[in-house]
Amino acid sequence: MSAKKQPNAAGSDFDAEVDAARNRLEKAIHEETGFDDLAALQAITPLLEKKIASRRLAFALGDEDDDETQVSVIHVQTDEELGFIFAEDGEYVFESNHPDYFDDFVDDDPDRFVERLYETLRADLPKYEVEYKN
Repeated sequence: MSAKKQPNAAGSDFDAEVDAARNRLEKAIHEETGFDDLAALQAITPLLEKKIASRRLAFALGDEDDDETQVSVIHVQTDEELGFIFAEDGEYVFESNHPDYFDDFVDDDPDRFVERLYETLRADLPKYEVEYKN
């Protein structure tokens, strides 16, 4: 006996999000100019600073030695780079310099990416600060 799967609202939302991301990626690949990584980072930096306004953290847009532009996430008190954000192929990527504290992740939506970074830092920064002092 086989059961038919009925589409549900959550599944259709998921599929719609995947389709939209796929369309953005295909468009970026087929455009002559492609996805502008620098423009994407310049656009997301004010969102980061607004959503994650903190005396603990700073965001610095800069160039890496290997010509990849990134946004550094800096812990102000220790002046240590906790991780960095870069844009590539229509996606935003957070890579941690402290994988014991902060998870890496990728998202193609800037608002969702900023929200996820907010949640990651809010949840894991206390542990980093307590263990760093010891």
